[in-house]
Amino acid sequence: MIARPHANLLLFVTLFIFLSAVVVGGQGRIRPPDAIKCDPNHLTSFTGTILSSRRNASRLFLRMRTDEATTESFTLKFARGVDATKSFLLHGEEFKGSDWSLIERSRYRLRPRLRATVWVCGDGSNPTIDWRPREKKSGSVF
Repeated sequence: MIARPHANLLLFVTLFIFLSAVVVGGQGRIRPPDAIKCDPNHLTSFTGTILSSRRNASRLFLRMRTDEATTESFTLKFARGVDATKSFLLHGEEFKGSDWSLIERSRYRLRPRLRATVWVCGDGSNPTIDWRPREKKSGSVF
């Protein structure tokens, strides 16, 4: 049998370790792709499944259900004639014109259950969308 003072200490240490794992587990940060030039201290990422989108030649609106169980909205604005894909990545790499078929089922209509990471810089610039087609929700945080 464990002496009473030691039992209390053991209980305290066990509880501390458990609570530390719970708090830290939800606050991991993922490494931004090399294409993201924002200072990491001013950068936030949101990873999840796209719920809805609207796109035309000058604007993209996304609603996302994040892996942290929040719903977020993002709007990207483009000057007429500016290539929207400059704000896109595909699995952390440059987005090419041929990649549209991986994220859209028809023009301006995204594939269902499409996942993405949206990188938002605190400088007010357009967010960068890192499209993650065919990716399943991960249970782990890096």
